[in-house]
Amino acid sequence: MASTDDTRGLLTLGVSTVVGGLLLYRAYSASAAIRAKQHAATKARRLAQEKEFGSGSGNRPRLASLTMERRKVTVQVPATTANMGSGYDCLGMALDMWNELTVERSSKFEIIAEGEGADDLPLDETNLVVVGLKSAFGAAGKPVPPLKYHMINKIPHGRGLGSSSAAIVAGILAGLALTGHRLEVQGKEGVLQLATEIEGHPDNVAPAMYGGIQLGLYSEEEKRWATERLSLPHGLIFVMFIPTFVGKTSELRKVVPKKVSMADAVFNMSRLAWFINALNTGKVKNFREGLRDRLHQPYRAEAVYTHLDPLMKAAYDAGAAGAYLSGAGPVVMAITSGGSGDYFTQLQKESNDIKVARAMTKVAQELNVPGKVYITHPTQTGGVIVSADPPYSTELVEFNGGT
Repeated sequence: MASTDDTRGLLTLGVSTVVGGLLLYRAYSASAAIRAKQHAATKARRLAQEKEFGSGSGNRPRLASLTMERRKVTVQVPATTANMGSGYDCLGMALDMWNELTVERSSKFEIIAEGEGADDLPLDETNLVVVGLKSAFGAAGKPVPPLKYHMINKIPHGRGLGSSSAAIVAGILAGLALTGHRLEVQGKEGVLQLATEIEGHPDNVAPAMYGGIQLGLYSEEEKRWATERLSLPHGLIFVMFIPTFVGKTSELRKVVPKKVSMADAVFNMSRLAWFINALNTGKVKNFREGLRDRLHQPYRAEAVYTHLDPLMKAAYDAGAAGAYLSGAGPVVMAITSGGSGDYFTQLQKESNDIKVARAMTKVAQELNVPGKVYITHPTQTGGVIVSADPPYSTELVEFNGGT
């Protein structure tokens, strides 16, 4: 009897023998049977999904899973750093630090929270994840069924890194996926409208949703919230000092004046324009002037954050290109440049992020401000669905990661 290796040789050479013919026929038959079985299983699974969740729209049943309801979905949403000095309430950027949310249909309402802020988060329907999800179901015109929420949070809670916006965006994306509902984005930014109605301003929710650095406003012309992506020079590294204490945005807004002088308004307008131009032209050396602010940082530094000015000075003295209060704080953010490729395989002398981190830590210790340093970089990707049941991928189209 011929061995497997012998058989491959006979088939490759095209030798016609009884043994070779039998083995060839049997191999083909087995392969055909497997393919037929897999095809039947796929078809049965799709029909079952369509029966339970709906067949989608149009005459392309193999792509119906794009719009059907789902049992379970997992989304990831990045941290964001907002205000960025002169860009109070209108400028924000996504950072490579992610929260993960899994929502699945259940027999009862339940929230499980892990990671950052788990002990402080509400485990009822006031949780911003649930608020965001409800708004998505409302947009779809569907009632919210009993759901189980599982949050794995990497974004520090209440530190000025957009944890609230990440929760809102995660809930909205999960809700849209579960309902199979889609919103117009180009020209309407339907998802952004839902998020901003909850958050109140776009500086965090826009980058959490779209990634990159986003400039946002309420358009008097179009009567809606609108955003635009700005250019972002390559190689920026963000060094943040994260105090152990939290800052409450609602309280911190109270120390910011509701009226400012014309001189201060012009000061901030010119610095914001200067910073945006620095982003567009890649002139990192101009960041420092562009990040100067007179609308919120001085008031928050005087009333609450005595560590802000000393840590910013330490960052600049160590060679940072920029420094500012992230969001409503208490995180102090510093920007360095020189990053290229993988962080841990690049010569340390090619960037000064470690030097800046050490300088900020030293001053914080001298001020008795406990905390830690976290180093990361911008991400051009916003909130994304990473897993779904039924999956979005089909026999014809597989999405990134087999989602």
